[in-house]
Amino acid sequence: MLDLLAGLNDAQRTAVTTIDGPVLTLAGPGSGKTRVLTHRIAFLLQHGIAPSEILAVTFTNKAAREMRERMQHLVGVDLAGKVDIGTFHSLAARWLRRDGRAIGLADGWLIYDDDDQQRLIKRVSKELKLPDKPFTPRAISSAISSAKNELLDPEAYAAASRSPEGRIYAAAYTRYSELLKIAAAVDFDDLLLLTIDLFQTSILTRYHRRYRYILVDEYQDTNRAQYEMVRALARGSGNIFVVGDDDQSIYGWRGADVRNIRRFESDFAGAQVIILAENYRSTQAILDVAQVLIDAAPKRVHRKLLRGQTPGGEPATWRECSDQNEESQRVCDAIETIVKKGIGLYADCAIMYRTNAQSRAFEEALSRRRIPYVVIGGMRFYERREIKDVLAWLRLLSNPNDDISMVRAIEFPAQGIGAGSIAHLSDWASQHNTSLYKALLDAAADSTTVPALRGAARQRVMTFGARLYRLVKRAPTLSLLDAFDEMLTESQFIAGLVNEYGGSDAESRVENVNELRRVAGEYTALPIDEQLLRFLEEIALVADVDRLAAVDNHVVCITLHQAKGLEYDNVFLVGLEDELIPHARTHSDPIQIEEERRILYVGVTRARKRLALSRVLRRMNYGRYDQTLPSRFLGDIPKGMLAHATALGTVSPVSSGTRSTTAFLGWGTASAHKPPVVLVQYEVGDVVRHQRFGEGVVLAAKAVDDDIEVVVRFADSAVGEKRLIASFARLEKVIAPQ
Repeated sequence: MLDLLAGLNDAQRTAVTTIDGPVLTLAGPGSGKTRVLTHRIAFLLQHGIAPSEILAVTFTNKAAREMRERMQHLVGVDLAGKVDIGTFHSLAARWLRRDGRAIGLADGWLIYDDDDQQRLIKRVSKELKLPDKPFTPRAISSAISSAKNELLDPEAYAAASRSPEGRIYAAAYTRYSELLKIAAAVDFDDLLLLTIDLFQTSILTRYHRRYRYILVDEYQDTNRAQYEMVRALARGSGNIFVVGDDDQSIYGWRGADVRNIRRFESDFAGAQVIILAENYRSTQAILDVAQVLIDAAPKRVHRKLLRGQTPGGEPATWRECSDQNEESQRVCDAIETIVKKGIGLYADCAIMYRTNAQSRAFEEALSRRRIPYVVIGGMRFYERREIKDVLAWLRLLSNPNDDISMVRAIEFPAQGIGAGSIAHLSDWASQHNTSLYKALLDAAADSTTVPALRGAARQRVMTFGARLYRLVKRAPTLSLLDAFDEMLTESQFIAGLVNEYGGSDAESRVENVNELRRVAGEYTALPIDEQLLRFLEEIALVADVDRLAAVDNHVVCITLHQAKGLEYDNVFLVGLEDELIPHARTHSDPIQIEEERRILYVGVTRARKRLALSRVLRRMNYGRYDQTLPSRFLGDIPKGMLAHATALGTVSPVSSGTRSTTAFLGWGTASAHKPPVVLVQYEVGDVVRHQRFGEGVVLAAKAVDDDIEVVVRFADSAVGEKRLIASFARLEKVIAPQ
């Protein structure tokens, strides 16, 4: 029998072998948490637990694949394949596909991605005749997502909305939900919300019987819906094992709540806490920088003392540059030195920044120096227009009532059906509370249906309707590849690409379509009636991080948020200025300020061997230079810990004279005095004004310690949604005219 405990340190061994009851494992960066998770599952299997009784939840498909692959090496392919491992969303989709009828979910439902959601909301805005400001599609979708994250359905959200603006958002939410139901579609938030609804039925008992051992990765990133899902499942056996790190909670902007992991011990009585602090990634010199940064954060429940397996190491370097151009040139200098000295490849180097806009100067410098690079976060494969268009046709074969896909299919390849005809069909469908597909078929069958359609326009609608009807009827009898090919032939899709784009552009797009067909070929082993639906579902659930494909020998340019979970020998953290990290939009909220500190901590701990920090003294913004201040977080790094990068390939220790590091970095210690608590009460729908961000609408408000946390959707789309602490934000209520 394989010795699963061999090579584990004491804390890892305890985490693996503590089988029963609630367990919280706080895993510092590079501490081997994936190894602990996989070895724990293997340990359960060795001790007689059936694989079907184990559920492992991750946040990305990439993490799920890695976990399953490691499991296969430990226990074999057959046994590993019987353990339920997946993301919150993929598991929720699977459960809803099986049991959704119990809560009224129609068969054959589809998942709308962000682009589909925006298109549907534009239709809602048009139907409700909403003004562009402040009710942009992005603002409406954010308000709906926030409501769902607070577990509010349209009725509950409407009941809580008292201001005129709040009632408009509620009306948009209500109509959006109605259109989703007509289309037999759900969005990403619905997958979680509907699963919670499912868990409120007697069916939950079946899940309790099945899943006796539950493991959750990255628990610090759970939002309220995910938190409630985990708690509902854990009420069965009580055997809940979560791994996470509150010091690496950096996704508050998308609903993650660090308090979920911090209150685990109060949620689950008798919970055992295990701390994994042994670091197998970074040198101790890098970990020392990370330690002082995170130790300055308040409200940490458990401190983790980062201990590296590589003592010493090169000191982290610090450089101040005149502007973005000099900063990018100095980074290029350092990368070329690493390669020329033979101490690393281009692929061992990563340039990390807080915002996507910062990449431009580095892209230009790398290009001029002929240094190969890749920017993570550009146009992704499944977001390319031709891929979205193919998927729209395939989705119609599965669910012809999908209005968003119907419009895409009409628009490409061009069917000769103009915007006016689409508008007539849409108006008829809205008036009769039906789908575009049914309106189209009715118009083709009866000339009195959609009377605004006449002559040649009606004939083109009839021709398109007949073609689509044939495809929809034949689809259930076809394999995915046959349906794919028949759709391309019937729609003349390839000819449409050649006619619209021509030349090498068309050739590239045809190659992308062929690549999508290759992906479809991976589903041929499934029963024919499952292939199309599974293909569409799994593509819809691919997250950004899952698309970070391995690159050849290229320097990686990446945001700090996207870098979480990755590691490189050489990390260049650039733009460490107080308007960038912490970002200017977070300055009025101490909760967001501390999340910004954790973002920097995550960046530092991505480095294995070398860490270089830099900032510019002035930054070009909107055509003019602005003076900058160094990030306030740098003031927490003691003197002597950083080396001053004075020339190419050489460093000198930061002077330890009489100046503090804070003074050296040009930052005075900010007062830690907290403003007096305000007692103003806020309700959903209140209109408020912020000195910097302008007017906005309150989406949620709740007590936090001795203060009030308010979620506000600001009218300025550049600001968007903010989570604020009332005493710091000093929000002013706006009295609506009577």
